[in-house]
Amino acid sequence: MFYNNYNIVNMKNLYNLIILSFVLFILTTGCDSKKEVVPAYLHITKFILTTNPLTEGLNTQEISDAKVFANGKEIGSFELPITIPISVKGNKVEILVLANIKENGSSSKRVNYSPYLYFIDTLNLAENEIDSIRPKIRYRSNANFAWLEDFEDQANSLQKSGSSNTNDSLLIIPTSNNGVDQPFSGSKYCGLIDIAASDKEVIFERNTLNQYTVPNKGADVYLEMDIKTNVNLQVGIYTDDGTTIQEIPIYVIFDTETKWKKAYINLNSETGTLSSNSKIRLFFGIYKSGSDITTAPKVYLDNLKLIYLN
Repeated sequence: MFYNNYNIVNMKNLYNLIILSFVLFILTTGCDSKKEVVPAYLHITKFILTTNPLTEGLNTQEISDAKVFANGKEIGSFELPITIPISVKGNKVEILVLANIKENGSSSKRVNYSPYLYFIDTLNLAENEIDSIRPKIRYRSNANFAWLEDFEDQANSLQKSGSSNTNDSLLIIPTSNNGVDQPFSGSKYCGLIDIAASDKEVIFERNTLNQYTVPNKGADVYLEMDIKTNVNLQVGIYTDDGTTIQEIPIYVIFDTETKWKKAYINLNSETGTLSSNSKIRLFFGIYKSGSDITTAPKVYLDNLKLIYLN
């Protein structure tokens, strides 16, 4: 039988290649294999906010998420409560947690709320074991509360703006009244906007008694408020640069469907571009449109705070 030398050489090369591949497979899957990493686990419950009621208002909050760091390494942001794997283990693992809120009520804009201080603790994290923390935080020492209104003294720092063309009705009522149903403690009084369904156009408008100088150049300026409403509530500012007063709508709070909600409204879209000598007033207004024209507005307000960092 006749053999082609070229084919014999190719068959030898193929045989050598098969042997080499088999040896490499044994080396990479056997002797050189790495041990599987087993993480520790961290369970994070809801935040606890502590405040001085006289200078910071009540401790109502709606912290939706936590941004977590372990020994300075960012682990990620998570909706609470959550149990997360942590690859960093040992006797002294520094856990830092930032409080995230839904800014302007947006689920797609979950950001660190800068007036809140971070939570930090040192834990002993062991692989495959779960440690639990409940982050306790306060407001930062440089948080400036330019305006607080909790209605507890039964006085009112809001006044009728003068631009409304219907009856004005903002009452201060006990929180024990039927229909209030506040889910938080420590508040004996709240504000109630109660207006007839027959009122038309701009049916309510109130602004703060005082003007406030707030940071500009893009700095965050927040309005916090607890609210339960069956109609849309417009939030905005009057700006006064010493020459011109402007009314600027910023945000609309929609029907909260019989529940109290916490709103964190960032005003910096407008305050951030103000001239350095400008002052602002906050305003609240109810505007009827569509199906709202047959609704008698009932808007409960409490724990209003205008906050920025010094």
